[in-house]
Amino acid sequence: MVRSATRVLSTRSVSGGESVDYWRHVISDAFVPLDAVAPEPEFRGEVRIDRLGSTLVSQVDAGPHRVRRTKAMIGASERGYYKLGLQVRGSCLLVQDGREAVLGPGDFAIYDTDRPYTLAFGQPTSMAVFMFPRERLRLAAGGARQILGQRIAADDEPGALLSPLFRRLVHRLGRDTSPMPLADAVLDLLSALLAEQVEVPSGDAGHDSLVLRAQSYIDAHLSDPDLCPDAVAAAVHISTRYLQKLFAEQGSGVAGWIRARRLEQCRRDLASPDPARSVGAVGAAWGLPDAAHFSRAFKAAYGMSPREFRRHAFAHRQEAFA
Repeated sequence: MVRSATRVLSTRSVSGGESVDYWRHVISDAFVPLDAVAPEPEFRGEVRIDRLGSTLVSQVDAGPHRVRRTKAMIGASERGYYKLGLQVRGSCLLVQDGREAVLGPGDFAIYDTDRPYTLAFGQPTSMAVFMFPRERLRLAAGGARQILGQRIAADDEPGALLSPLFRRLVHRLGRDTSPMPLADAVLDLLSALLAEQVEVPSGDAGHDSLVLRAQSYIDAHLSDPDLCPDAVAAAVHISTRYLQKLFAEQGSGVAGWIRARRLEQCRRDLASPDPARSVGAVGAAWGLPDAAHFSRAFKAAYGMSPREFRRHAFAHRQEAFA
């Protein structure tokens, strides 16, 4: 999907006594199922939601309240997403896996929607929330464990570099018809900077090194239509069964990772202002020569066919320069 229309949901549309229940429904619909409680029945909150491809970008403005994601909720709706919360105004306490991160303006933290967590806002708050598939944050398991649930301060790397970019991305929503390239670039930069920050424990180093080597091999050979789990396993000198086990620990299979990376590259090419290559040629260039299969896989991933995606991308670029 290129970009959905901005949705704005607010408790102003209901009476005060119903506001907390309505907010619980709003945030569960926007993100993942969540519980919400507030100290005052006259609660007020608003969320602006944009979808940029596989990334959900939201601006949440609300009074004091607390949200919680429980094991029961996860069991009924496991989705494989990370969320990044950037504090814009006020403060927030994030609790996940025994870690506590207090966020002030400009700080952010990343947390896993498939593990229980709590967000507590003790005062009126504004937070930008980015929700994206786990595979977009290209960190092996050991690195991810170090990053999740930790405060990334606004005045330390990578916060000093990333916080202004996240703010700019939110600011451009509703003003820019094509903010998706910035969203892609920011997530790529986030992955690169976080990879530099983590230290893999010695017990995990072998596993994580193998996964990173396999992912690098996949990225370098996406154009090969014969790329498959067996070929990747052979390239990193391990069995296919063991490779599948390593990728399962990351929350994905090898074939699924290959497909997702191919489709991501196709999406970027189709959104390019250069229409010289046909849709079929774009798929073939990234190892998807069967046009019908490419179209089905792309639609399943992004909600529209490759041709529809290209037309929408072209239309948005025309609007941007009109």
